[in-house]
Amino acid sequence: MRSQSLELTHASPAKAMRVLVVDDDDAVRAVLAEVLQEEGFEVVGRAIDGIEGVSLALSLTPDGVLLDMRMPRMGGIEAARAILAQLPNVRIVMLSAYDDASLQAEAKEAGVSAFLVKGCPLSELVDAVAAVDRSGTAA
Repeated sequence: MRSQSLELTHASPAKAMRVLVVDDDDAVRAVLAEVLQEEGFEVVGRAIDGIEGVSLALSLTPDGVLLDMRMPRMGGIEAARAILAQLPNVRIVMLSAYDDASLQAEAKEAGVSAFLVKGCPLSELVDAVAAVDRSGTAA
């Protein structure tokens, strides 16, 4: 994902969805948070790995978590399971560098609401977060 100014046509949510961004790459984490804030979401926290993500999710109780799949110490699948065990109403959007059906199936089995491949258009990411905010799952 490249940091750039984008004109996204997504309609901002009426009540700002509170989102936690979890990714081990500083630049990716910053871009994701910036794009979500520009689109009207409230970024309530940023975490560098699954362990910190779980801890912040439990303390901040966000509406949604944008979660990288592969991270050191604790990956996204394990973090999603830990978060959802304590906060079952949180919606999780999983990001992966790999477009792999078995990873998508594993994420779905863990309770993830949406799965996106890193490098997808940022508008697609914003739409997925908005969709899980409205319905609980992205189509």
